[in-house]
Amino acid sequence: MFLQILMGVSFLLAGYQDFRDRLVSDLVWIPAVIGVILTFYFLPTSQDLLLLVRIAAVGAVALFVTRYGFLGEADGIAFVLIVAVPSPLDLLVLLFAIAAVALSAIGYLYITGMAGKDKVISIQQFRSEARWIPKAIIAGGERKDVDKNVNVSREDVERTTDDGAMVEVQYGVPNIEYIAIGYLIYIGFLAVFQTGALLSLP
Repeated sequence: MFLQILMGVSFLLAGYQDFRDRLVSDLVWIPAVIGVILTFYFLPTSQDLLLLVRIAAVGAVALFVTRYGFLGEADGIAFVLIVAVPSPLDLLVLLFAIAAVALSAIGYLYITGMAGKDKVISIQQFRSEARWIPKAIIAGGERKDVDKNVNVSREDVERTTDDGAMVEVQYGVPNIEYIAIGYLIYIGFLAVFQTGALLSLP
């Protein structure tokens, strides 16, 4: 259960930071990384290779999508750590829980008009609320697109010196928060329906 406890700690901390600030410190992933290392230590050698291949494959995809700014860096790290769950069956349960939480939350955001629509806000509001993903800066009557890479676009806007500027934004969906809730549901599922399996995990 080392992996589950340490992963749970990382996801709870990351989910809280994502909810509060939309910024996740790299330090929150240390417990999960330790859990993954312990998993490799305790797993039979035959399962080590399969787990390593799975982590490497998802890691390559995560590196690509974060490098080109389709996802935030914390999201990429979280997706790699998710696949470190040793049992493929447990991984399916975990992914289903995360998908159910994410689809419900994102569906609600779309229905309420919070997500999926561009909005124009003042640069002061943008600087004070990290939940926005910038699309363009509007200053002096001119609209200038910012970098499409979500990992650098915020910095582009924050360099703006015109305090009268407006920012075209979209709501930044808190992916880590959904993963954290999904992970808790997964642990709850194991505790209720597969207690023996949960206790036997590394």
